[in-house]
Amino acid sequence: MLWCLIPALLLALFLLYVFLTAPARRGRARPLARLYAHRGLHGNGAPENSLAAFARACEAGVGIELDVRLSADGEVVVFHDAALKRLCGREERVDALTLAQLRACPLPDGSRIPTLEEALQTVAGRVPLLVEVKNGRGLTRLCARTLQQLRAYDGAWAVESFDPRAVRYFRRRAPEVPRGQLVSLPDEYLGAVLRTGAQALSHLLANFLSRPDFIAYDRRMEGGRTLRIQRGLYRARLAVWTVRSRAELKSALARGESAIFEAWQGDD
Repeated sequence: MLWCLIPALLLALFLLYVFLTAPARRGRARPLARLYAHRGLHGNGAPENSLAAFARACEAGVGIELDVRLSADGEVVVFHDAALKRLCGREERVDALTLAQLRACPLPDGSRIPTLEEALQTVAGRVPLLVEVKNGRGLTRLCARTLQQLRAYDGAWAVESFDPRAVRYFRRRAPEVPRGQLVSLPDEYLGAVLRTGAQALSHLLANFLSRPDFIAYDRRMEGGRTLRIQRGLYRARLAVWTVRSRAELKSALARGESAIFEAWQGDD
């Protein structure tokens, strides 16, 4: 008799997996743009996530992916790393300094770290935006301040995050806005979560919290089981990062996916 229970158990496990990993219904939200410049069109004097990189992307007519964090006094700033070391040569964390203090930490071209408000003013609705909400302290406050500024922005935008709690925030408070779950290989999560949690996040087992409209996946995951299931079982909307070659770009577009890419001066 016990063997009769095996099919029922397998079915229950399959249904549980579907519940945990399924994205939102494909037709629920507006589609994404096909191309997003990763942290703007940076290089050759224009640092990543700088107003110059954003202006260059607008001139090229491509969407912009950018990153937001909170300063110590609660201002939303555009910066990728948790610490200032790589771009500004300072040891402090971004969230340990006020906006005024961050203004004294120039980017490599001498310009200042922009606020989200300044980035929105620079883009001014000319190209679509993909705003990544970074992990860190004060996540709920960051989500709230980001949403407040984006709601007042007259232009197309979507949000994404590695943290399912951030994606869930936008699901609850701005369900009409395209929201994406960023995903990478398990080792990329270590340090923020334990290995079991890293495996769960890498296999999108927290999708039940946020029901993302799209999955933005690390290109190194291409061909893996997680992506095969998202494509085959759910027909999920996908975006791939970070695309760095013409061949990768053509492949992504041929699959009907959005591409978060990096290019250099002189690329067409």
